[in-house]
Amino acid sequence: MRIAWWGLALLLCLQFPAAQAGDEERKLEAVFIGRFASYIEWPAKPRDRFVITLLDDNPFGSLLDDLYRDKRIHNKPIELRYATRLDQVGETDALFITLSSSAARAAAIDHAQRNGILTISEAKGFAESGGIIQLDFVEQKARIKINHAAALKSGLRIGAPLLSIATVLRGDKL
Repeated sequence: MRIAWWGLALLLCLQFPAAQAGDEERKLEAVFIGRFASYIEWPAKPRDRFVITLLDDNPFGSLLDDLYRDKRIHNKPIELRYATRLDQVGETDALFITLSSSAARAAAIDHAQRNGILTISEAKGFAESGGIIQLDFVEQKARIKINHAAALKSGLRIGAPLLSIATVLRGDKL
């Protein structure tokens, strides 16, 4: 019995750093959403709030609400919205997409491009499929991929500081 307890304790100790790294990565991801937005220039929109919408699952829990309460992007207070379907998105400035279906992601990307919305996702192949910013972590280091052509198609201009820290896709194929 004592060996079983030691085995369980060892297993928990080995899993804790991985869980903690995932939590830290999620916190960084939450911060990146706002940081990315601060380096993007949108066409003029007559709204008094900067709107960030999560589409599908909310992997952040209350983290975004806590992080962005009383904060501003482009001198506007931040409003967070949560949508489970594309038809619930409405007017938004940034759309964080967690949809698992590539067809659903493609529909969200198309909607965003037609409406001048910054798209962000951690889905593999997101930037290559027309999404603007793909974020992932490799060995606890952030990797940012930007589809510059998709940003231009959406009417968005990305600042040089953000482009300088990312892998930039500049092709015409979207």
